[in-house]
Amino acid sequence: MKNISKKLIPVVLLLTTFLSVACLQSNVRSDDSSSCIKEIPTSSEVQSAWILLAGDTWDHKDMDSIQSAVNITYEILRGNGFTSEQIYYMGPEVGPSQPYVNTSSTKINLKWAIEQWAPQHVNSSQSLGIALFSHGDYDALAVMVDDALWDTDLNSYLRNFEITTGCKRIILIIEGCHSGSFIYPNSKDNRIIVTSAHTLAGAAFNADRTNGAFSESFWSSISSCLTIGNAFEKAVIHVRSLGSHQAPQIDDNHDSQGHTVAPSGYLPVGGDGNDALDVKIWAKPIVCFPKIQIEMVPLPIYEIWDLFTCVANIEVEVGSSTGISKVYARFVPSGWEPNDPLDGYMYQINDAAIKMIELEDPLMNGIYSGDVAFDGLALGDSFMVNILAYDANRLASDIVSTSLSFNADGEAPPDIEAPSIVILKPNSDDALSDIVEIVAKGDDNQELEKIELYIDGLLVESLVMPDYYPYPELRFECNTSLYAEGMHNITAVAVDKAGLNNQTSILVKFDNVNNEIIYYVASIGGGVIIIISSVAIVRFRKKRKLR
Repeated sequence: MKNISKKLIPVVLLLTTFLSVACLQSNVRSDDSSSCIKEIPTSSEVQSAWILLAGDTWDHKDMDSIQSAVNITYEILRGNGFTSEQIYYMGPEVGPSQPYVNTSSTKINLKWAIEQWAPQHVNSSQSLGIALFSHGDYDALAVMVDDALWDTDLNSYLRNFEITTGCKRIILIIEGCHSGSFIYPNSKDNRIIVTSAHTLAGAAFNADRTNGAFSESFWSSISSCLTIGNAFEKAVIHVRSLGSHQAPQIDDNHDSQGHTVAPSGYLPVGGDGNDALDVKIWAKPIVCFPKIQIEMVPLPIYEIWDLFTCVANIEVEVGSSTGISKVYARFVPSGWEPNDPLDGYMYQINDAAIKMIELEDPLMNGIYSGDVAFDGLALGDSFMVNILAYDANRLASDIVSTSLSFNADGEAPPDIEAPSIVILKPNSDDALSDIVEIVAKGDDNQELEKIELYIDGLLVESLVMPDYYPYPELRFECNTSLYAEGMHNITAVAVDKAGLNNQTSILVKFDNVNNEIIYYVASIGGGVIIIISSVAIVRFRKKRKLR
């Protein structure tokens, strides 16, 4: 056996060298800048340590809300496998009332945590995460009374840490007004930066002021083992649903420019998001519980208007594997805009114009309902209704929205408005190969009947909508190798209950000619095996039933 091994080694080395040269000569996909000889991954990327900071200001404004938010983040990190020794938490209050906090939140302590504590837990093959939550201004974040963290200060601390450790990656999550201003000096190789707001925008607290509007969604998604990119996508949609214009930002292509997600709600955008879509926040791969789900919300509601008091009943269905704590219905008047003072202080997303009620489940069957009353409404007044739930761990659901209108007879008016339709994936002019997912989403002012998907004029998929929200997205796996090379038309059509329709189309290129052979190298039992995998293999199309 030993003799056979000795004879094999030169052959393997020669073959490896040959394949390395062949790799340099082969065509490499435009979306893969790495070498075509790759190690087969044995586990998903993890982090070795996290630093948390809950900031404070001279007047201690919203200190309890900020501390509560970071406490929730701490608990999520613990639930994702991090030990207390792997988390260094700085907060405005230290003592028995805050058992998670290691020390006070000062700039000196943050510098020490990044430059001295973190290198004890992170080496050149590992990653560090940092989450900062406070009131902010342009290029600055409040840390403690009369103590501000400047964007360049943070970059200096991070550079010193990187020089000391040569770490694999830094993940930086910042919740605060104008937090996007931290992207420019801190955008560097091997860093993923997520901020809750654009440079020119304030940031809002959530509806019950226990967390940031962005953070409650982002970290709830992280607790369900979504990637940073997927959690960012959901958090952007979450703040938009609440009515905030804070435009969260992400930068992971290191060009010092952040981007928010497009109206479609998907990354990547502007070159950012590819890296974040592959990275999760956890200490080790774990089994995660799904997010609490709003399963059924009524389609647009019409009630009879009354000169003095208008009343409506809301009934929804909620499901959770971890228990349901609270379910809210939030009523936002048509045309409402948030009051963002842009003074550096995070603001309350709810103001006097917004009414919010807690829904009850008296039968304990997941059906939550409640009555809401409005005084002094005009005939035809309407509201957007956000349904939001929290589980027993204070983690938030995705928001599902409907509408409520008061008119003379409580009936839906004649439907003369065509439905909306958008193709979420792929993007127009994309070059596609192998199996690609096509995603389309539709909506209607009253009731959507179905979505149809066509490729080059031929129907390939149809999806009938339920008679409640949320409407599902139409998803279709397209085997591009079954089509001719070149340009193809993808069309999505939405049809509502009144028979009105709308459509949208994109042109994409199917390109299966320039597929390269990818060589994977794996180490097994001390030996080396070279696995040759051609991405140009034609897969047989699975039969799909039209629904």
